[in-house]
Amino acid sequence: MANITLNYKGLTGKRGTVTVDDTGNFLSIITAIVADEDPTVGVLTNNDYDIALERDTSITDVANGTDIIGADLNIVDGDTIICIDDKKNLTSTNTKEVRQLRKLRIASVKRLADGKANYTYDATALPDTYNGNVPGADDNPNTDGLKMKRPWVTAQVIAEPETLTEAIIGGGGDFTDLQIWYDAADTATIIPNATDESQITQWTDKSNFAHNANPDGGSAKPTYEDTTPQNGYGYIEFDGVNDRLTINPFSQLASATGWTMFVVAQKTDGAELTGVLTRTDFGDLRIELAATGSGVTVTTAGQTEIYASQSDTNWNAWTLVYEASQPAVFRKNGSTLTPVSAPNQNATLNASNNVMYIGGSATDVWPGNIAEVIMFSRTLTATEYGNVENYLINKWDL
Repeated sequence: MANITLNYKGLTGKRGTVTVDDTGNFLSIITAIVADEDPTVGVLTNNDYDIALERDTSITDVANGTDIIGADLNIVDGDTIICIDDKKNLTSTNTKEVRQLRKLRIASVKRLADGKANYTYDATALPDTYNGNVPGADDNPNTDGLKMKRPWVTAQVIAEPETLTEAIIGGGGDFTDLQIWYDAADTATIIPNATDESQITQWTDKSNFAHNANPDGGSAKPTYEDTTPQNGYGYIEFDGVNDRLTINPFSQLASATGWTMFVVAQKTDGAELTGVLTRTDFGDLRIELAATGSGVTVTTAGQTEIYASQSDTNWNAWTLVYEASQPAVFRKNGSTLTPVSAPNQNATLNASNNVMYIGGSATDVWPGNIAEVIMFSRTLTATEYGNVENYLINKWDL
């Protein structure tokens, strides 16, 4: 008896190695490969695999399944096993239905290996499923075609997503409507450079829309701060007098029917009564913190809500979710807040909106720091915005 190490080319395209006992039969190699190729998702089975010895492809599991690896087949250290997804043998045991589900299992494992957070599938979300070798009209509820994300529609709550991509994709979403992403932890986005206490002339947007934020106070500009970093990262400091940033033009704000924004910030002046984090030029998307121990004012689509006793001088992750004609969702560090009153929202934002302010506005100020700002021009699902919050909370140690 001796252990030997074999190379393999898997069903997912993975190239790996397995160690097997050379006194086992040829089929035992499949068990080892399955365990190595799909250790996490756990959907691939021995029945998904046909295998052949690369240097002699006449040696297969079908022809030689019970033969002994060493004594009968002379397989040795360093030999390579080819894994085959049989595409031709459409018998009663390998039908189109069987193969369709096998392809989903293989794709699921590949998606995980590629770093995609939503790698689980829902076969019923396919526009065309099979019964045997015949299209199955009786179990085909999706006659309108293969829509976005089908069949990868199972959203996941991720406790500690390491990236924004993992958070959004893991929540079942996509980045099509990511309008703003300012990330002070990415020093390359700080223009002219991320030098402690130096004024910035631009906070570069990491979304595909290039909604870069620029100072709007003449010579007054916010500064980059990393003397006292937050969880090892620097951030943008606003003086509470006339520092502010604007995104202009911002046409996507006009007549929007859904919006989701996230801001990681610290209000350092607890006595300041007007601490405006964000505001559109018409004031219909606004987060304003009052004095410490007092409330937070939120405006969505012209409707104002007050959240009592939420203002403090800690670092916090604020989330504001607007959906047309629905009460706003406002959250602090991953928990939904209850407003004093919760009116329904107007159907759209102002049709003339074209500016978003960060850290104040033309008439308001923000006395404190901002570390990250993320905005989507749609209403994110609870799983999506929960995942983004988890990403921010863990990243900034809130």
